[in-house]
Amino acid sequence: MEKERAAVYGTSSEGYKMALFLYELGDRVSVIDERIKTSYELSGKPPESIRQIIGEDSLYPIQPLSSALQQADKVVLAPRLKYSEEGRGEWLQRLREVGQNLKEGSILINLVPLTLGGNRETLTILEDQSGLKAGKDFGYVYSPAGNSGIASSLSEKLPAWVAKMLNKSKWFQNIDEAELQYIRWVLAEYVPKALDASFYKDASFSIELSSNLFLDDLAQGIYEMQLFADTLQHGDTLHHLATGSLKALQSYTHTLENYLRLFSRNKGLKAIRSKVLLVWSYDLQEMKSERSRIIASLLNSLREIFGDVELWNTFEQVGEERRKIPSVERYQMIVACSMYDLNLCNTSIRRNPEQVIISASIPIRSY
Repeated sequence: MEKERAAVYGTSSEGYKMALFLYELGDRVSVIDERIKTSYELSGKPPESIRQIIGEDSLYPIQPLSSALQQADKVVLAPRLKYSEEGRGEWLQRLREVGQNLKEGSILINLVPLTLGGNRETLTILEDQSGLKAGKDFGYVYSPAGNSGIASSLSEKLPAWVAKMLNKSKWFQNIDEAELQYIRWVLAEYVPKALDASFYKDASFSIELSSNLFLDDLAQGIYEMQLFADTLQHGDTLHHLATGSLKALQSYTHTLENYLRLFSRNKGLKAIRSKVLLVWSYDLQEMKSERSRIIASLLNSLREIFGDVELWNTFEQVGEERRKIPSVERYQMIVACSMYDLNLCNTSIRRNPEQVIISASIPIRSY
């Protein structure tokens, strides 16, 4: 019996997880690099990370994007996203690309988080480009990546592998309801974090809260907060919650900057002569690029204040190099952006008396 073919459109880690599942299921799986319009077919024992597949030195069989999609019985939409006008344009173009090559009888699983009405727009583009009817000529499942447990389908009956792959427990027949439920879940997860960040406006004194949030925690969900703030109706309570959450994150990053500036001053250092190292271990291939976005903004802000500001991401390294931060002795302030990074810094860095480890947390602490 010939194996079914599957195509994962996008080089995100979330998509690659689905690719590995389908490969273990016995499918012939292609991973599509949306940037260079090329696909890689998995074979042998695939690596755990998508970063070991993509690139010019890949040893995996390569074929054009169109061929991989046109042959696919199963398509997973999992591109890497960026929140901007350019990013929205790229997303719409990628939908058209998938629609133009969609196979009749295939099933498409969309992992991209959408706002209210987002699936209607998505289906309109897919149908216009393919000439096929969703729910009749091809299957469609909306299952935003994350831990929400929310999914919806246009079909009442789905193959068992779909539910197993997505590991979802809250299925909604109505996709509009699924969108609303997802917004509710995201806000319920993020608003408590934003509340703590809102309280913590002055780093000169400590404030004890029930949670110990790090900048890494505040980054998770910020893609959706921006999406909801820009698309939900102004004046709506949900819109206020989303915009307020964005302001809370901005307030916290300003608090962190002020803390570092004050610390430098108390040490008798001029800011322009101070050296800061941000240690933030995060997946460069995450779908929503939330951490990449925040770290880029933070680096720009700090570099306007301090003389030397650098980033160390252990996920960019391999093997034992992950635990070795180079030339650490040259920095006066080492800022850990997650609990993982704080533990890493406290256990692997030999500090001199002039150095301090600072947790980018609520509250901010020095070690």
